[in-house]
Amino acid sequence: MSWVDRTRRGRRQGRSGPSRSEESETAEPPVEVPELTFDAPDPPPVHGGGLANGSGFTGGNGNGFANGNGNGLANGHGNGLVNGHPGAVGDRPNPDGFDEDVDAVLGLDDPYGHGDDGRQLGLPLGLGPSFRAGPSHEADVVAVVSATGRLVFVSASAERLLGFDVSDAVGLDALRLFDPASEPAVQALFADLVARRRLSVSLELRCRRSDGRELDLELQAANHLDDPVGGIVVTLRDITERKRLESRVSEVDRRQNALIESLADGVVMVDADGVVVRVNEAFEVMFFSPRIRTLGHPFEALLGSARDYRVELFDESGAVLPIEDHPVLVALRRGRRVRASVVGYRRGDAPARWVRVGAQAIVAPDGRMTGVVGTFTDVTDVKRSAYALRQEEEFLRVLLDTLDEGIVACDAQGRMTIFNPAARRLHGLGDDVEPIGRIPSSRMLRHADGSPMEPDENPLLRAMSGERLRNAEIVLAPPDGELRKVSVNGQALVDEDGWKLGAVVAMHDVTEQKRNEERLADLAHHDPLTGLANRTLLAIRMGEAVDALRDHGSAPVGQRTPDPGDTDRVVPEHPGVAVYLLDLDNFKEVNDDFGHDVGDDLLVAVARRLLAIVRPTDTVARLGGDEFVVVCGIESGEEEMLAISHRISSALSRPYRIDGRTLVAEASVGGVFVDDPDTDPSKLLSLADDAMYGVKWSRRRHRRPMTD
Repeated sequence: MSWVDRTRRGRRQGRSGPSRSEESETAEPPVEVPELTFDAPDPPPVHGGGLANGSGFTGGNGNGFANGNGNGLANGHGNGLVNGHPGAVGDRPNPDGFDEDVDAVLGLDDPYGHGDDGRQLGLPLGLGPSFRAGPSHEADVVAVVSATGRLVFVSASAERLLGFDVSDAVGLDALRLFDPASEPAVQALFADLVARRRLSVSLELRCRRSDGRELDLELQAANHLDDPVGGIVVTLRDITERKRLESRVSEVDRRQNALIESLADGVVMVDADGVVVRVNEAFEVMFFSPRIRTLGHPFEALLGSARDYRVELFDESGAVLPIEDHPVLVALRRGRRVRASVVGYRRGDAPARWVRVGAQAIVAPDGRMTGVVGTFTDVTDVKRSAYALRQEEEFLRVLLDTLDEGIVACDAQGRMTIFNPAARRLHGLGDDVEPIGRIPSSRMLRHADGSPMEPDENPLLRAMSGERLRNAEIVLAPPDGELRKVSVNGQALVDEDGWKLGAVVAMHDVTEQKRNEERLADLAHHDPLTGLANRTLLAIRMGEAVDALRDHGSAPVGQRTPDPGDTDRVVPEHPGVAVYLLDLDNFKEVNDDFGHDVGDDLLVAVARRLLAIVRPTDTVARLGGDEFVVVCGIESGEEEMLAISHRISSALSRPYRIDGRTLVAEASVGGVFVDDPDTDPSKLLSLADDAMYGVKWSRRRHRRPMTD
């Protein structure tokens, strides 16, 4: 049998008992003994007292069941029913020991106090009381041990509790019931109890029933050697279930404590009065507040004293936070959960720290609020990251708004997330149209050549599919706007693990650039005054015309052209190339008489007239000054070539109306016809020049005036 000493030690007391002053100093609670009912006939008058002068069955000073000074049932000094006269229980000779007297006094096993022979036992004086176990402690085991440590009485409930037959227990050495290792310590406690060096002995025992089941017992022992009981009264109570519950509570408390201490969040617990009863290590570190300075202090007072250390509290907007508005105090005041809020604090000149504070009221089963638990999560890094993110977002917004390039982005589902103002202008979108959240469309998109674009050819969707776009040219065709040529660059957006986040494209408006490029190309191949082909383009066209003769020569005359794209064209009978060189007669006089502006206007008028009389496939060029060249494809030989020459001469001979004047600009036209595909194109112009000068000399005698 193992045990734990729960004894409360008092002052040493003699038979006279402690004084009132001694009792107030020791402040020992009364020893718990089995509840006994007291039944006795009215006693005869005695000197100095009554049956029990005082109150309670176990008293220290004055009155009680077993008391020291004064009067009572069994007292040391003075008068009472048993008051030290000869014939008390302890003085009565009994060859069988204390058994009959104890049985008679306690009356536990025989509620009527009968002995083994059937006679009724009573106190030696004949008028003694009889005792029996009260109903609230029927499960307790009551035993009486003599001053020598032997059992003089064991209640029948011991058999029910322990499962052993206790009928032969009387007379056994009670101390030997303990294991040998514990026996010396128990003997010492017993000796202190007998000598009244202890008011009572309280032990927790663990024993094993007869069926092998372990029990936890609580043992209470009190000295009643001087009472009618005449021994040490011992009570045993089964506390197995209580110990089991205590063990579970202790285990839950250990787990709870380990959990709270392992949290990264700070935790504070206050009672119903707002006094801090618990904090964890994270709280101490977070607020530089050791628990020795926190526990036992009102939480509101701690917040107030923080200002003495230059600690400022403020809400998320930066405004000063009144102490009474702290979430923990609000939850304590309202008695319910408070929604978490962000609270900032700053100690002196240190940077501000931010915590998310949540508070939950603790409500007992009867509905009473017993306290509040507050949690503190450090969100400083989150706040700083959010602030940096807002700065980045604002920078990005300003950048996108000021860029001349249109930026369009979409998420992983293909819905547009960015559509900056430049992109809106390029697409001709008004303020009433919101593209964000929509799927990209190809309705306003064209290829560079102007052909419609299929839906899956949208640059943003192509970038989403993983294609990298570099200077891809497309045309934007807004419903109510002009066509815009744009250069597109784009690619997919992926995270560090390769997961696709979306795509982004940048559109640069190249409309003016393309126009300038076209102008430069036009200037490189055209005359800036008349817009006709210049020498460079003329050489290219003459080479192309001669090369075309090879195609005509490979097909029989009268057959259709081998060109599959032109099925209606028939191979000419006598294909060739005619090159005409013409020079305006007396053009110098126009410049001299009317100025160069009029001369330039005359040249432009001549160019228009030449373009009007030739076919679209023919080429009209200006070599410079007043010299022009016409290159025509011939299908019927020299006769056709001569007819075209006559048509040119007739057209140019008609008068021109320029700047209010009528001018006549006849031209000398010389031409050459070739049908050999091996002809050197560069020599055609010199041949035509020779023919033109021959015509010019023949016309000098028939010159007409340039003005009316």
